[in-house]
Amino acid sequence: MPSACLRVEPNQVRATVLEMLYRAGASHLGPCMSVVDILVALYGAVDVEAIRQGRPDRSRIIVSKGHCAAAVYAVMHHYGLLSADALADYCREGSLLAGHVSHAVKGVEHSTGALGHGLPVACGCAIGLRSRGDEGSRVFCVMGDGELQEGSVWEALMFARHHRLRNLVPLVDNNRISSITATDRVIDLQPLENRFAGFGFEPYVVDGHDVEAIQEALESIERRGEPGVVICNTVKGRGVPFAENEPIWHYRSLGEEQFRAALAALAEAMRQ
Repeated sequence: MPSACLRVEPNQVRATVLEMLYRAGASHLGPCMSVVDILVALYGAVDVEAIRQGRPDRSRIIVSKGHCAAAVYAVMHHYGLLSADALADYCREGSLLAGHVSHAVKGVEHSTGALGHGLPVACGCAIGLRSRGDEGSRVFCVMGDGELQEGSVWEALMFARHHRLRNLVPLVDNNRISSITATDRVIDLQPLENRFAGFGFEPYVVDGHDVEAIQEALESIERRGEPGVVICNTVKGRGVPFAENEPIWHYRSLGEEQFRAALAALAEAMRQ
């Protein structure tokens, strides 16, 4: 049963992420903020209780851009999968909640952060589910656009198309900044939709900050019954004015004044 009825507000998640990053003196604010709506859409589209129970028929969410761990854990918290006490230990010595997602945390499917690895693992999950006759569970893999420069991504897409893995759905956080420079300055993959279409995946290009649009794309892929990809056009640092589209906020940590300003901006956005 989908969890959309929980009505998780993305900017409330962003506020939680800010608190986690500030408390820990941690980085990756930019990529965390761009991916929030994608994660809210995904967890709202699946049966969260099945994830909590670890049921074999659960849908799998693999976040290949594992450096957005704070966003993943914050979304899991808002969907009831992680406690506030667990979040309080984010990035502290001895905590399971490190700066890259880890399957040591209950509810996390796979440890990621070495980019390009998540989609091959998702392919393995998808073909494994199909081989045991599970036609209802879906496997979602969230990647960054910079990650698409990894050859393993395209090998996995070829594999998925050849085996017609209809239960696999890749999503791209297309914030157009790869680490600390524009993605197309490293390797220009635009237009992304043509690249994916050439590998046999129907592209669905959406506003990556529109939860309903993302979920509608997921539903369209399921109805169509053929491989599809959701390309989510996003803003790195979304919701934090001084960090939006600023590459340095991939690595920079928040000072107190910046933290207060960022929280105030999110609060104002939620009032509008």
